[in-house]
Amino acid sequence: MSFEGDQFESRDFRRGVWSQTATTVAMVTSAWEGRENVMACEWAMMVSASPMRFVISIGPRSQTHEFIEASGEFGLNFCSDSQATLSHVSGSYSMRDTDKWSLADFPRYPASRIAAPMIEGCPLNVECRVVATERLGDHTLFIGEALWARYDTEKQPLLYSAGKYWHLGSQVPKA
Repeated sequence: MSFEGDQFESRDFRRGVWSQTATTVAMVTSAWEGRENVMACEWAMMVSASPMRFVISIGPRSQTHEFIEASGEFGLNFCSDSQATLSHVSGSYSMRDTDKWSLADFPRYPASRIAAPMIEGCPLNVECRVVATERLGDHTLFIGEALWARYDTEKQPLLYSAGKYWHLGSQVPKA
């Protein structure tokens, strides 16, 4: 079934458009004044290879937004396909009323260049310094320049589409 139009005010239409996209899933870590937070972030991606930069989209009411704005840095931990529970927990609760760290076994390690902790077991971890921000609708885009990165070629990314988690499937030929 196919749909088309410009009914972007309609929640159903927006959700229909959104459900046709697929993204990797990241957990954003942040720290400020001795407090640490982790938040699932569907809208996270590399946007430049040289200099290496990543963009994340964060709602302004979140504690993560406040910590990144104050500290000027964030950790980007792209989830492996074995970390769906961590993603779910970090994205389903607010630090304002729940200690997310105690709800699941988040395997943390200290970052090399930023204050926020990093999450072990990810295919890609990147420590970023904010170099630009842009208000876009009901979110803020934080553009971070990579200060340190760690990747594991044995891990597979966690994908997200239509509100569900997925494994990476078989390769599709280009031609």
